[in-house]
Amino acid sequence: MTADERARMRDVLRSAVGQARLPGAELRHPGPFVRPSVDPKDLAERFTRELTALGGSVHEARGVADVVAIVRGLIPDREPKVMVWDERHLPLPGIGAALAAAGLTILTQEPATARSAQHRRELASASLGLTGADAALAQTGSLVLASGPGRGRLASLLPPVHVALVRRSALIGSLPELIASRPELVTQGANFVAITGPSRTADIEHVLARGVHGPRDVHAIFVD
Repeated sequence: MTADERARMRDVLRSAVGQARLPGAELRHPGPFVRPSVDPKDLAERFTRELTALGGSVHEARGVADVVAIVRGLIPDREPKVMVWDERHLPLPGIGAALAAAGLTILTQEPATARSAQHRRELASASLGLTGADAALAQTGSLVLASGPGRGRLASLLPPVHVALVRRSALIGSLPELIASRPELVTQGANFVAITGPSRTADIEHVLARGVHGPRDVHAIFVD
């Protein structure tokens, strides 16, 4: 291939990439995404079924007292520490004060002190991480979290137990439905993740271990 031929080929490829189609390819569009109509009760039942199958758990709470009781029951430590999102990002006002009143030490991920070794050791001592959830995907039993200020990602990653407070209105069928209806979630935070059950890792001998690269237990609490 001559230099002129290579240059022409690069021009063709550059033009094709810019149009997101191959030269001579027929452009077919599947049409706009249509969100299926599903009964909210069916969404909740499928989400519960899928998360339970993955080894997670789903709870019901009528208020702050119920959440405190559930969280307290998940921590065997005598001096329990809980890493919590900023309360303005949680769907249950007053939960932080209620957990503190129940004897739990509240930890928060502070960007200003993130470089402090002492702060990192303190966060690593948390027995449980408590977060909200931007969405709950019924199809896969996944919890969708967008991190950002007051919504540190360590709360759902570092402690051995992760508990997410979920509004029923956050239930949605699938990830495509979520992105179609709320595309801003993908870009509004520093990190966008769908958590699908407890952390699992298998070695070369196919021995499965839980909790190696994330929480070994994942719990969703419906709070409304």
